[in-house]
Amino acid sequence: MAASIDIDSAGLDSRAQRRHAVIGSSVGTIIEWYDFTLYGLASALVFAPLFFGGGGLAGTLGAFASFAVGFGARPIGGLVFAHVGDRLGRKGTLLATLVMMGTATTLIGALPTADTIGVWAPVILTVLRVVQGAGAGAEFAGAMTMANESAPVRGRALTAGFPGAAVYVGMAIATVTFAVLSAALPGDAFVTWGWRIPFLASAVIVAFALYFRLRVKETAAFEAAERDGAVVAAPVAEAVRGYWRVLLPGMALFVFVLPWVYVVQTFSISYTTGDLGVDRTGALVGLIVAEVLTVPATLWFGWLADRVGRKPVLLGAGSFAVLFAFPMFWLFDTGSAVLVGVALVLGLAVVQGATIGVSAALLSEVFPTRLRWSGIAISRELPAAVFGGTAPFVATWLVTVGGGAPHLVAVYLVVVSAIGLAGILALPETLPRR
Repeated sequence: MAASIDIDSAGLDSRAQRRHAVIGSSVGTIIEWYDFTLYGLASALVFAPLFFGGGGLAGTLGAFASFAVGFGARPIGGLVFAHVGDRLGRKGTLLATLVMMGTATTLIGALPTADTIGVWAPVILTVLRVVQGAGAGAEFAGAMTMANESAPVRGRALTAGFPGAAVYVGMAIATVTFAVLSAALPGDAFVTWGWRIPFLASAVIVAFALYFRLRVKETAAFEAAERDGAVVAAPVAEAVRGYWRVLLPGMALFVFVLPWVYVVQTFSISYTTGDLGVDRTGALVGLIVAEVLTVPATLWFGWLADRVGRKPVLLGAGSFAVLFAFPMFWLFDTGSAVLVGVALVLGLAVVQGATIGVSAALLSEVFPTRLRWSGIAISRELPAAVFGGTAPFVATWLVTVGGGAPHLVAVYLVVVSAIGLAGILALPETLPRR
């Protein structure tokens, strides 16, 4: 196996196409993470009593289990659509994943609860979550593929930072919507019906995203691969067969990255508001601040990786994660909304800001055009299924095993961070030196 350090440059996109590719991939990523964040927040705050029979431990575990099911569908959707994207092109495949996710999210907002249709409520909710997960499994890898193939050689990590930062724009929009509705609606109105509003609004956001994505042309790199006859019949299989030495450390990298985001983004809200009694609106405001600050942090770390290299930035993030896991929970356990917010900012802006765009740039550069989408999807979505979606469930269980203390969750984060560090060390440096 020979790593492809530079994205194939048989064709170069025009400046207008580069701009449209970045905007189109970023807007699609916003809707993806708006949808996914809505489900995570609803799992932490309202799905347990409405769909899973109560607000106790059993209901919370049921809600987080349905959250995890979507991640089980991510590698299936990711690999299926990656196959199509590497065989037939980036643009049409990304249009399909966007519509798929938006439709599932909108239907969740219209779904009757268990009081109305009984056991069918959690069953249908879980099915829609599977559809949402399958679309999301392909969306981000495809968006990163398109953005990086359209980027100038010496600016790929920064370019990848835009759809990477868009993740947190989508998260912030979803969290702001939940926080505003939660604070503004009287009594139990938010739990009764107010939570549906942001889900139903997904239809409008999808229409907006489609407008931008339809303006994006196919990437010149893929068109060149088609002209040269380089497109292969089974890109996923070829990626596994020929690039497993890159795939394994790439997966180890995401074993670290993905649990962090879902412990911070989803579990921490349930833990701080439920177990510690932190004000729900205050906790959500802290999360919003963290998400907003992660946007410029992601772009800055991308800029830095284009100058000092991908691996130094990723190694710095992994080292910080190992050192910060226990202090993050010490800050949570103060019960102070301000200190909880500080912990959320550091957990997202540093750990996620330094990894989300930089990791995508590195992986885009080690896989050739004919396998790029497949390689990124395998590296990211298999760990997402096993370690990402299960993180809130595992963290909740570890707190229970620990007698209500979060120290076992911190140990869990240290372990996955160490796995990530090992994977980063095994990956090649891909910063162009000429």
